[in-house]
Amino acid sequence: MSEIQEVTKRLLQQNEAIWELYLANQKEQQAFDFYKDMKPFVDAVKETCDAWLLLVIPWVRKDHPTYIGEAQLRQVTDNIQMIAVSAFNGKSFYKHFNDHYQSVEYTLKRVLEKAP
Repeated sequence: MSEIQEVTKRLLQQNEAIWELYLANQKEQQAFDFYKDMKPFVDAVKETCDAWLLLVIPWVRKDHPTYIGEAQLRQVTDNIQMIAVSAFNGKSFYKHFNDHYQSVEYTLKRVLEKAP
């Protein structure tokens, strides 16, 4: 398995963890400590996003995979970081959150299919 695939799978796992956290907080808003709970969670997602972009941007520029563009990849990292923050607020608008979650998942799965 390539490094791109490994980091992409890690992002998929984080995206799923974000979804689960959102659903749990939607049912019952859980108290959290910003520095103990939220910041490390969001920072871990950002760290993975940064590592992922360093791998996928050169790959896309070199191989030009079908239906995957640089702007789309940057949007994935923006979206996943945004929902990582929003997941702690169970009152976030469901449709908006779900659309971003699914968009991230869709693109990451396309990258997994096409990555070397």
